Amino acid sequence: MINTAQETEIIQYLLSKKLDQKLLLEIKDHFILQITNLMEEHNTGFQEAFLQTKMNWSYELEMVKADLLSTRKISRIEKDIIRNRFRKMTGYALLSSVCFLIVLYIKPDLYNEVQMGAFAIIFGLSGYNFIFRKMKLYHYTQISFHPLLLKNLFVGLVVIGCTSFFFQDLKMVLSVMIKPFFLFATAVQIQLLYWNTKKVNVLI
Repeated sequence: MINTAQETEIIQYLLSKKLDQKLLLEIKDHFILQITNLMEEHNTGFQEAFLQTKMNWSYELEMVKADLLSTRKISRIEKDIIRNRFRKMTGYALLSSVCFLIVLYIKPDLYNEVQMGAFAIIFGLSGYNFIFRKMKLYHYTQISFHPLLLKNLFVGLVVIGCTSFFFQDLKMVLSVMIKPFFLFATAVQIQLLYWNTKKVNVLI
């Protein structure tokens, strides 16, 4: 059986891997189960079984870059989870952007209202994060450099830059082309702030 001191040692090791709290608890249970099995089946001590378990998990818990456009390092297992989360967030952002673009195509004069509504949601979520201390000001300023938003920015610059070669009126091109990228960025930012309120790791 694993005693309290040994469980604390396991938790401290997993904390060093900067795991999301929910994921940490799940992996801790796997660690305890594997260590207990090794101790019982091979009649080994805790430290030896703990070392073997760490070796078994070395690939999943290896610290790697979270994203090509991020300097943060996280465990490989969490990177896979975040990558899937980002795919879903991108899908939701694209879907909402398309829906709003259709609405704006039908009623172009609603663009200002859409902007104000989006900013109100962002302001509300930001306020909630600050009031309940789920986010520091530094983390909020880092949202602008989030990988999903940087990728959107790069794609937008490339698309607008290429499109501008075919039109002489650059102002008109910008006014039209910037809208879908603004809507996408806004949808992503809302999701980032929302998931942060839930203490879900989204690289903020």
